[in-house]
Amino acid sequence: MSLFRIRTFTFPLFILILFVFLISGCTTADPVRYERVVHSIQSDNYNIQIRIVEAEELERQSGRIPSPFVIEPGVFDPREYVVFEVVIKNKSDHGAMFELKDLELKMGAANYYTKNGFQIKQYWEKQDDVKSADRNRMDKIIDRHVFPRKIEIPSDGLKRGYVVFLARMPKYGEMTLFLPIFGDGFKPDIYEFTFPFTKI
Repeated sequence: MSLFRIRTFTFPLFILILFVFLISGCTTADPVRYERVVHSIQSDNYNIQIRIVEAEELERQSGRIPSPFVIEPGVFDPREYVVFEVVIKNKSDHGAMFELKDLELKMGAANYYTKNGFQIKQYWEKQDDVKSADRNRMDKIIDRHVFPRKIEIPSDGLKRGYVVFLARMPKYGEMTLFLPIFGDGFKPDIYEFTFPFTKI
């Protein structure tokens, strides 16, 4: 009876170990190639420039520590960070404002919303393989680059920062970023920026 039990439970355990071993070798996703351009819009009130910051630049920026903006998509969670650098010059005679939560990234039928600095830090706090000293340096990089939740731009002022999304990237296609900016009216001006991409 005991021999039968050993055989019964050992075989499923072997299958489980084999399954974990196989998926551990499949967690590296293909890198994404974006259109290397800076999209610019000049309106009566604003000059806006937006570009995608790719993983190579983000990793150079962080030096020897992991970049807080680069994560490897996995089998069970295939999402990755998509990082935009946004530069806005307010040419109007009044202040302007936008909030991170109002930005939207559309990719096919999927819509994604921004991750603020606190949420990005929370992700890295859960990663046991990141040293505490490195995590502190990563927090400083996040604070330096990611826009706060509410961004106010005075007349003749300029703001520059990162907007970060956590998205599942298809093999190819295009993504459109929607940026609403409030001026002196009740409704925002909504600006659209489209970026083609493909996985190498």
